[in-house]
Amino acid sequence: MNALYHRIYLCGYDGKIMPRWLRKILAGSEFHRAWMLGFKGFFVESGVRYGPANPYGANRFT
Repeated sequence: MNALYHRIYLCGYDGKIMPRWLRKILAGSEFHRAWMLGFKGFFVESGVRYGPANPYGANRFT
């Protein structure tokens, strides 16, 4: 199942837009979450989450 979620995530990351009728059917599901995280550009690397609010390579204060 993780491979399927990853494939859906990559479709979102590639910028493929899911039709509205399908988004309404899948709303709140893990499939929709995987697509949305990819579409918005979220990812995890070495345990650190990156996305629009924490861009890759940004200065981090520790």
